[in-house]
Amino acid sequence: MTVRKIVISVSCFVVVLALSGFTRFQTLQQVVLYGLINNHYTPVAINDSYSVKIFDEFIEQLDPAKRFFTQEDIVALSVYKYTIDDQIKKNDFKFFNEAERLYNKRLDHVKGLVGTLFNKPYYFKEAKYIETDKEKRKYPKNLAQLDSFWRDAVKHQVLSQYISLKQAELTGNQVLTDVFDAKLEKKSREKVKEEVVASFERLKKETKAERLDYYFNTFGIVFDTHSNYYPAEKKEDFDINISGHLEGIGAVLSEQDGFIKVASIVPGSPSWKQGSLKEEDIILKVGQGNKTPVDLVGARVRDAVDVIRGKKGTVVTLTVKHPDQRIEVIQITRDIVIIEETYAKHAVVKDKRSGNEFGYIYLPKFYRDFKDASKRNTTDDIKKAINDLKQKKVQGIVIDLRNNSGGALFDAVNTAGLFIESGPIVQVKGKSFSNNVLQDQDKAVYYSGSLVILVNSFSASASEILAAALQDYGRAVIVGADTFGKGTVQTFIDLDEYDIKNSTNYKDLGSIKVTVQKFYRISGQSTQRKGVVPDIHLPNLYSHLEVGERYLDYAMPWDTIPKLNYKLWFKKPLDLKGLQAKSSERVNQSPAFKAILKHIDYVNQQKKTSLAPLLVTEAIKEKIQSKKESDAYDKSIQDFADIDYISPDIAGLTVAQKESYKDWIKELKKDPYLYEAFAILNDLNNELAVKQP
Repeated sequence: MTVRKIVISVSCFVVVLALSGFTRFQTLQQVVLYGLINNHYTPVAINDSYSVKIFDEFIEQLDPAKRFFTQEDIVALSVYKYTIDDQIKKNDFKFFNEAERLYNKRLDHVKGLVGTLFNKPYYFKEAKYIETDKEKRKYPKNLAQLDSFWRDAVKHQVLSQYISLKQAELTGNQVLTDVFDAKLEKKSREKVKEEVVASFERLKKETKAERLDYYFNTFGIVFDTHSNYYPAEKKEDFDINISGHLEGIGAVLSEQDGFIKVASIVPGSPSWKQGSLKEEDIILKVGQGNKTPVDLVGARVRDAVDVIRGKKGTVVTLTVKHPDQRIEVIQITRDIVIIEETYAKHAVVKDKRSGNEFGYIYLPKFYRDFKDASKRNTTDDIKKAINDLKQKKVQGIVIDLRNNSGGALFDAVNTAGLFIESGPIVQVKGKSFSNNVLQDQDKAVYYSGSLVILVNSFSASASEILAAALQDYGRAVIVGADTFGKGTVQTFIDLDEYDIKNSTNYKDLGSIKVTVQKFYRISGQSTQRKGVVPDIHLPNLYSHLEVGERYLDYAMPWDTIPKLNYKLWFKKPLDLKGLQAKSSERVNQSPAFKAILKHIDYVNQQKKTSLAPLLVTEAIKEKIQSKKESDAYDKSIQDFADIDYISPDIAGLTVAQKESYKDWIKELKKDPYLYEAFAILNDLNNELAVKQP
């Protein structure tokens, strides 16, 4: 038999990739690394340093909360710390096998211990604390400390459940007390036991293949934080997420008490149209044609989704138990399910403060179906939204990119181009020295009015390209918090392509997502790590979280390249300092923002004190304070009466769109950030009326 070989050589490290005679996992180990080395923007040396990073990252992925391994275990595994690169070269799995064996051993040990911790009542009289922040907590030294940790952890869970149940029973002006309630303690213990047992069942169901997926994933992560291994089903989920549609029945599933339960039904989906399947139903079996039905009792959600999802036009038969215990067999014909929350929405805003009507466009991600150009995409949907808002004669537009994690680079460029005549939008640099400039070549300006873009710490990648370009042109005022700082571009590589002539015929090897480029603003600066800094800062509700590229391990560095030539939108620069001053004055006087600032300060203080008490009197005191703070915050965030949101012509929308819009509009009226964004838009209009030609 002829053996085809591919040789990888990086920093004196050689991998011989023989596409024959390997097991499936050996094949995967080779093609994952081959794909990374040959395609990554800055491939790393496969040496002892790489080995140490793989070691640390895989331990983290196996036991992220430090609940199973001990310090003694880490020391025992450390004999492999500098040899993983050599193991990959020999195509063996010594470190993985030993780490998984030890993990399973500890899992069994803790499972056995936990099973004994619910037999007796807890009285919560111990003046002791447990560290809830895993970053501050070290691995337990040995098994005795591991057991002690789990005893305290279970006690803390039962105490939290106990206090929540006591709180739920309060009526009128009653307050929480530490008077012991044996019935509630027992109920709390039983509830926590169910949850803990279920969590261990899920962990025990993880297969060796799934843990090897984690292992292969670390190969990419230590190249950079956005390079990953995607098993076939995970890649399918990614495609669904970015395209906004799938083929299936449109039921959102959850896992509860060993059963697969229907959490919700997607409006307009096949399940919604058929009408028999409802929320809270339990799916017992799934049948396909003449095949024996698959029993879902004890199955995981991922497995249930795999057998329920299928091609448009095919029929799936569900055996369902309704909440009234009635058993029903339901047949549903699969179809295209549209996930409306993926797509852009827009509304007309009547602002009684200024008497103006503004446009509002919400963009959750940059979506596009790369397999079918006829499907919805961001650029076309934003064009439609702009045209609708222009017909309504709005006097400015707010584009909301908060929590927009990115998506299709193509659409970020084209969407930015809707607001300028023509010119560069972003620079993209690959492995070669030369830069590729992505241009808006369409001289048409789809909207020329005043523009505000709202961002936050979760605005990332493609959303940063749009915000950065329009900021550099001076075309829009950027409002909110510093963005995430993801300035890299990834592509997917199908691993089956590397193994297409493998005589062992392994298929569905999955894909790797690889960082292949960095993007840069037209000003020459990277958004990597630093993100886009707003022209007008608003209080950052997520300041207590370490959100952003700069907090991620293995994040690529910030740098710059030469600036491009481009023409500013306005002849005279905007008075951003004046706009900032007016906004700051409003924010300082706003009850909502005062509450937000107070809440931010409270949460930051809570983060510093991550020790949780096991003494009931202390825990109740903290619970009362927490509820008091939460209630005060919720009370302060009410509807803004002088703002009205009007959705597009409901008659022209699908059922799914109507339902999606209905819930969306309700939430907008409570949003102080939007409220301030429209005030800034009005200030911008006033400045343009005075200063701009």
